[in-house]
Amino acid sequence: MEKTIRTYNALLWGIVAVIVGLVMIVWSVRILQWGVKLIGVVAIVIGVVQFVSFIVRTKGMADRWKYLPIAAPIAVIWGTLLLLSPELWTNLFLILFGVLLIFLGLYQLVSMYKIKKNGVKVPGFYFFFSILLMVAGIFAAAQPTYMASWFMTFIGAWILAYGVMEIFSYFTLRAPLEGHEAPVSQEKEETKAVDEEVKKIEE
Repeated sequence: MEKTIRTYNALLWGIVAVIVGLVMIVWSVRILQWGVKLIGVVAIVIGVVQFVSFIVRTKGMADRWKYLPIAAPIAVIWGTLLLLSPELWTNLFLILFGVLLIFLGLYQLVSMYKIKKNGVKVPGFYFFFSILLMVAGIFAAAQPTYMASWFMTFIGAWILAYGVMEIFSYFTLRAPLEGHEAPVSQEKEETKAVDEEVKKIEE
């Protein structure tokens, strides 16, 4: 029974992954903006909860406003800005992501050059990958709106591929696994029957 439930869980995860992947591919830009809005809502809720908690804890205290946690109003303001301009914050995120890719590619390129300079043979693939990483970073920083769609599409395609593999594995590996476990269960039953017979003889 436990094995059956575990097997069906794998199938369920595969179906869910396929649905999520398709949604992320079809509505790639909207999904990213919804994610930004969700972060904004969470930030506002956290700020409000912190503020209400501050009001309750400091009730009756003198000069209590000087103990106001700065994180509470900052979280509310930041969450409000995220809700008002999700496209702007999405572009800023991708610009920062592009700058990070540029620095990572540059760092790896310099590291590979130093290794090669010390006499170690470095395949050209490493240099090509570093340059490719820098090009991707430049493209992401220069075209954040266009890159946002491709970014979410790539993640959606990866999730979709994972779901397809889970479903494929369920239908192709379930029968061999069940066939492999059946002899084991039968052997256990035969061993149990032999033990019972031995007990009867001993009695």
